[in-house]
Amino acid sequence: MAAGFAPRVGFNEVRMMSLASWITIVAFMWIPSVTSVSTQGPLDETSAQSAQADPSAEEVVARHLEAIGGADAMRAVASRRMTYWVHMFGRDAYLLERFWTRPSSMRTGPPEAAAYTLTEGERSWRVGPDGRQELPEAVAASMSKAADIDGPLVDSAAKGVTLAYTGRVHYDMSDLHQITATFADGVQWEYFFDARTGLLRKMTRPSFRMLNGQISRGPDAHQLYYDYRPVGSVLYPHFWIQSTEDHTHLFVVEEIQLQEP
Repeated sequence: MAAGFAPRVGFNEVRMMSLASWITIVAFMWIPSVTSVSTQGPLDETSAQSAQADPSAEEVVARHLEAIGGADAMRAVASRRMTYWVHMFGRDAYLLERFWTRPSSMRTGPPEAAAYTLTEGERSWRVGPDGRQELPEAVAASMSKAADIDGPLVDSAAKGVTLAYTGRVHYDMSDLHQITATFADGVQWEYFFDARTGLLRKMTRPSFRMLNGQISRGPDAHQLYYDYRPVGSVLYPHFWIQSTEDHTHLFVVEEIQLQEP
């Protein structure tokens, strides 16, 4: 077993921060806009040459995988258990656990709770003391993508995922490479990788709403990733923000455990 390093800021301090503090932090994080370099005005000769030398999607992804430890190190992880705090407006922070096992099984719920969500391959269920109820196909399709322990970027072609280089954007004083991953069902996820470090900085993907048993497409969810730390041989983000047009959640990892054969 390998666990994440101790947070740079004391965990209890992070958990006890006021909601006003979190909102202030998020507001400042979102002030810089994502701007395509093509809108920056005339390019000088050096910038023009750099723009012409854009990498392929495969090169960007390969550099990212190398930056976080390598595809082989990721494939060597048989299971991953992540315990994390969720902060959201108007509620006390609560603890969740997500447990992945290879190749695509995922269980999400409060630690040691009798009620949780389970995904096995292409199917998902809500499990409770009275049994389990299968979730709608649209929800299961979304959860099955998240259940892939390696994610869609590892062995993407074999998984039927097409990668395309979309361009460069400037965000939060950093240059990012944008990659579009298109799944076999047509769903697209947008990735933004730091051009200097290769780390994933931002991600956009669709979400769904469930109301009175009805499924509808929700607003796109935008995620910002920070605080990468080594767990075993792989780097994982230990803090991230998820925002849509109507809510913002903050996630703080307490521990990540890996099982390597």
